[in-house]
Amino acid sequence: MTVKNYISILFFLLAATGLSAQKDTTYQTIYQESGEYTAPVIETPADRLFRTKVPARWMYKMNFGKHFLNGQNSTIADDNTIEFGTEYKLSSAFSIGAYADIGLNYSQIFGVSDGRWLDFSSVALEGRWYYDMKKRIAAGRSANNFGGKYLAIEGMLYNHNDWSYSLNAERFSLRYGMQQRFMRHGYFDISIGVGIAAYQSEHSRRQIGFSTDQRVSVGLAAFLPRSKSVTRNGGLCDVLHCQDEQRKMLKINFLNTINFLTAGNIHNITIQPNIGYEHKIGRSPFSVELDLKVGYSNSKYAYTLPDQMYYAFRLSGARWNAASELRWYYTMRKRILKGRSGNNLSGTFIGLQVNRSNLIKSVADLHTEGEGSVWDNATLNGDYWASNLVWGIQQRLFDRGFVQLKIGAGSTLGGYNYQFNGPNAPLTKVRRNNELNILTEMKVGLAF
Repeated sequence: MTVKNYISILFFLLAATGLSAQKDTTYQTIYQESGEYTAPVIETPADRLFRTKVPARWMYKMNFGKHFLNGQNSTIADDNTIEFGTEYKLSSAFSIGAYADIGLNYSQIFGVSDGRWLDFSSVALEGRWYYDMKKRIAAGRSANNFGGKYLAIEGMLYNHNDWSYSLNAERFSLRYGMQQRFMRHGYFDISIGVGIAAYQSEHSRRQIGFSTDQRVSVGLAAFLPRSKSVTRNGGLCDVLHCQDEQRKMLKINFLNTINFLTAGNIHNITIQPNIGYEHKIGRSPFSVELDLKVGYSNSKYAYTLPDQMYYAFRLSGARWNAASELRWYYTMRKRILKGRSGNNLSGTFIGLQVNRSNLIKSVADLHTEGEGSVWDNATLNGDYWASNLVWGIQQRLFDRGFVQLKIGAGSTLGGYNYQFNGPNAPLTKVRRNNELNILTEMKVGLAF
């Protein structure tokens, strides 16, 4: 199974369309500027899942990936980030796009928070070359649309202001990626980029440095011209395994396992493997899930002041997070009676979750070179319990794939944070108050 198959099932969660079995040959009615025509299109279930044979000239995107991938078990003041964009096809192989990124209530940077607001914004222009699109169209494997591998040139302007520093940056990068439509109104886009970044903050003079990053965008999309398919999403049970019987599932999450960013004077890498196990309670619509995540991060920010003095800070640490959850697949009996599902672990569910998070304090290391630090009195999220009521949807895909989306709210239950008191000073243990907790989570990976 390809990486595309593993990741693409994620976007089933963003499409509110029904599933029903159909044959592999469908007839589509396509509306274009030149008029209306009807043509036979031979499609596989995978083609219907990814809308490979549906043409499009405009694509309007709303990316929720930054919030769902970074906002796990956050307080109400944490990351609320959303990205809007549009892409237009100049020809079968080339497109241009524009994007705007806005962040509000972001109280964390490199794992450090003080409960204040942070606002940031960015705008970007991008040109893409879908280098194998013409060949796939000629072979009948694709229509002229926005799905496929691409090379891109991107220019970005970025502005950041928070309690510790302000930063203005311009970035120029070359990107390699893959974008894919998913069902009627979903999409995903995965890419890596290399380039240069010019940056200047209140702490530093203007500098230019090397830049690399990886990016995952997932969300909703609208396409023009619109297409109408007689069979809609028919035949997808071949890839969704609707009728399978299933009592247990071991899940290895690949999404957001490794994140890295180098942008001039900022360096950050995070590694967080995640594994879960779910087991049905008898033949009932209830199950129990156990989940474990272990994370390590290392971040460094260096700057040179106009007086030529050099300063730097580094924050590295590790933590583990364990959760147990009781789930109720509340539509399962109805779907079984209607012949739409087997007794398995796919479908919508309501869950009650208990979560424990611990910072491995012996790994935490924070220091600065030079006098003073922007981190004085900042706090690290420490050890706490959380309880959440969640709603989610889980779906098997292909033979060994799964996707899960979960949202919920609850409360953190006391615990401790750790306060930074200056260079070479030990961290101070500070009792934390109960806080409203927001849970947003996406997982895509292997299932056994």
